[in-house]
Amino acid sequence: MEINSLRIIQVLVADPNLTRAADRLHLTQSALSKRVHAIEEEIGTLLFERRGPRGLKPLPQALELAALADKMITAWETGLRRIQDVAGDPEHFVLVGPQLFLREKVLPWWHQVEKDFPALLLEARVSPLSKVSLDTIQAGADAGILEHREELSDYVCKSIYTERWGLVRHPAVKHQDLRKYQWGTVAMHENPVDMWLVRRQKLPPPVYRILWQDMTAVGVWVSETPGAASVLPWHAVAWMARREKVVFEPLGPDSTTTLYLAYPKNSPHKRFLKALGNISEKTPPSPKAT
Repeated sequence: MEINSLRIIQVLVADPNLTRAADRLHLTQSALSKRVHAIEEEIGTLLFERRGPRGLKPLPQALELAALADKMITAWETGLRRIQDVAGDPEHFVLVGPQLFLREKVLPWWHQVEKDFPALLLEARVSPLSKVSLDTIQAGADAGILEHREELSDYVCKSIYTERWGLVRHPAVKHQDLRKYQWGTVAMHENPVDMWLVRRQKLPPPVYRILWQDMTAVGVWVSETPGAASVLPWHAVAWMARREKVVFEPLGPDSTTTLYLAYPKNSPHKRFLKALGNISEKTPPSPKAT
C-alpha cells in the first residue's frame, strides 16, 4: 500500500466528511471516493459505512488501519529526514586544535556520535603553532578549537568547553608543604605550576625535575614517581585518576580555562557543527574534589 493511501485513511478517520477531506488532500470528491474504493479492494475489506448525504462512518477496521498508518507514516518521515540529512552532510571535515584536547576530548566524543554521520570523514589536525588562531582556520580548516576568543564579523566564535585545572600527585604521598613535592611541568614559557601555584599561592619557584612538552606524559611521570606532582588539566589525567594512578585535586573555581569553537558563518556543515558544540554533554563530567 502506498504512503498516500495511508494518508487518505488518516484524514477520513479524523474527519469522515468527503468534501472537507477532499479539500485537505487536494483531490476532487469523486477522485477521493474512487481512491477509497481502490484501497478497500486492495486490502479486501470495507473500511467505511456509506451513509449518503451524511458522509462516511469509519468502521473498526478503518480505525485500526489509521492507527497503523500513524506509526508507518511517522517511521517513513523520520527515516526520510535522516536520509536527507546524511545526503546534505559534509563528506570531509577538517578540525584543527590543541593536541591534548583533540586526543582526550574530541576522539571519545567522535566515538559516541560518528554513527549519526555515516558519510563523514573527520580529519583532526594538530596546530603547528602553540596556540590555534583564526589564521589557522582560514588556511584550510573547517573549524578550530581556540584557546582565546576572537571576534570577526564573518566568523562564529563560541565557548565549547571549560577545563578544570588541579594539583596532580602520586597517590602514595601527600605533603602538606607543597615545596616538598618533586615538581614536573610542560615546557612552556609560562607553565601551569608557575601560573597557579607560584603566582597565586606565593610558592617559591620550584626546581623542576622534568620539563616535558606533553601534559599526558607529565601525568604518567607523576603516576610512576612517589612524591611527584604537577598542575594539569583534568582531561590530561582523567584515565589515570579513574584508575587511581594519580590523585587530582581541583585548585578552585577560578582555576579554569575556556576553549572556543570557531568556524565561518557561511559554513555548509551546520548539523555537524551543532553536534560538535555539544561536546561537553557527550563526554564524562569532571570529578568531584578529592
